[in-house]
Amino acid sequence: MLSNKETAREIEKMMQQCSAILDDSVRRVMETCPEEEFKVYRRVIGAIMADIYLNVKQPIHQQYPDLEPEEMRRK
Repeated sequence: MLSNKETAREIEKMMQQCSAILDDSVRRVMETCPEEEFKVYRRVIGAIMADIYLNVKQPIHQQYPDLEPEEMRRK
């Protein structure tokens, strides 16, 4: 996907940050909004996070296995 490993490293880190922010947003909505709104929001954010993983992070990890976070590595 990305031929420059350093760029891939930076993008992988950015995507981790994006995922953390999205995860925080789900918690915020869960704490402050009606349950139905929360369920819809969580589903939408889940789709975004899946897209980030499947279309950005996973291709980076396949090309550069050492950039995959330790906790995500298959054993």
